Amino acid sequence: MAVVVALLAAVLVVVGPRAATPEAGAAAVPPDCLRANAGPNSTQALRTEVSPDGVVVPERVSLATQRIGLGAWSYFGDQRSVVFGPWIYTGWITTTGLVRVGRFKPGAAKPVQTVTLGRTGSDDHNNPSLMVTSKGRIAAFFSPHSGRYLPHGTAAQLYYRFTEKPGAIKDWTPAKPLPVNAPGQLGFTYPNPIGLSADKTFLAWRGGCWKPTFALREGTTWGPAREIVQGPSGQRPYAKYAAGLPGSGVVHMCYTESHPKQSRTGIHCLEYKDRRFSKADGTRVAGLSELPIPAANGDSVYPYDPKLGKAWVMDVGDDGQGRPVVLFSVGYYRTWQRFMYGRWTGTRWQVTEITPAFSDNKQRHTAGLFETGGMTLDPQDPGTVYLGRVIDHRAKVEKWVTPDQGLTWQRAQRISPTGQNCFRPTATVLKGGTTVLMVCGTLRSWTSFDTKILAVTLGPPGSTPPPADPTPNRNPPVTTPAVPSAPAASPTPVG
Repeated sequence: MAVVVALLAAVLVVVGPRAATPEAGAAAVPPDCLRANAGPNSTQALRTEVSPDGVVVPERVSLATQRIGLGAWSYFGDQRSVVFGPWIYTGWITTTGLVRVGRFKPGAAKPVQTVTLGRTGSDDHNNPSLMVTSKGRIAAFFSPHSGRYLPHGTAAQLYYRFTEKPGAIKDWTPAKPLPVNAPGQLGFTYPNPIGLSADKTFLAWRGGCWKPTFALREGTTWGPAREIVQGPSGQRPYAKYAAGLPGSGVVHMCYTESHPKQSRTGIHCLEYKDRRFSKADGTRVAGLSELPIPAANGDSVYPYDPKLGKAWVMDVGDDGQGRPVVLFSVGYYRTWQRFMYGRWTGTRWQVTEITPAFSDNKQRHTAGLFETGGMTLDPQDPGTVYLGRVIDHRAKVEKWVTPDQGLTWQRAQRISPTGQNCFRPTATVLKGGTTVLMVCGTLRSWTSFDTKILAVTLGPPGSTPPPADPTPNRNPPVTTPAVPSAPAASPTPVG
């Protein structure tokens, strides 16, 4: 015990507040980007705590299910799981506000090895986003949930750390604050790091004015922070990001025009490569000096349709041929919602419905404080989706597949354990097998949750049993009208 205490004391890291540095010559902070309680921030302590062996015991649900840790994550900080060697790495935020990273071998009986990288508050927005560097070091990016009223008395910063050795999680570099941000006093949220090459990283996040923001890191030097898109006045687009084909230097990006709670919104997509943003057909949209651009300038995947409702982006991926795929829901804030699938065929965007997100609105509210249970793509198969559907007062993570590039869908199997309330899945691939990780338990709000992270490992492609549903969900491609004019801006809540 004395050795452990000494080790914890030796790795204590304290990071004081540090103002984010806007790009030189940046405009003054817009009024709607000011914090209500703007003022000095207190020192934020970040500590690395290495857990002893035996901290987590796999749950006896099935041979393929493991309990990874107690905590939660949100939809928009990715990647939530990565692979290096024989290990899967994932991160979460605990109910006590600890930023935790763990590694495990799928299906193994040994406990999950965990490490705590800091304390940013009990908020499901604060989970770490992971990346594997070209040298095999694990990188973790994390921040307190920043906004008009948050964080309370803590530094509005985005921190990053690297493992000292490839694959190992015991020792990490000291936490460093990201030195750049877009103008505004609303801090950092939702980091999304993507390695473009051996020495170049694309890091996106929600920036100082709550807009999708990114910076490039070349070697150890950070370039300026730039907002990518801006919605109608007073609105904030929500974005998801994913790497293109390995070595391509491409980043796929899909986003809303606003928070769907605030205004009518559809889904748009862009592609980043070589310091410019383009549409899926290669049409140039903007260079770095032309940013930010109106959200509507990207590919229009789903223009808002009053019959289907507001959209909420869920996941983005590559189809294995360099073409983007996007998952989203429609019907936000209605008594029903639908899960949707969009893919670029090479000549056009094809959008189809996968399945309803819940069978009854009252049942949905008993399952937890979330609009839907979320969706994620299988990294090795763009025709496989894992989604959280609310049925009989519980959210259940299921595997859905398409035999015809999205035109029809079939429910293949339930993934989450029987009797568990599970949602917000993410997936990663190791040795040809897919491991689906999910949040299970009770979510009362983004700061109040009694949840755990479970992992369910499936076999390689082709090993899944035949679809359980005899009748496929046949849905013709969705055709929607042009986007109507946006309504007047309304006050923006924290979230």
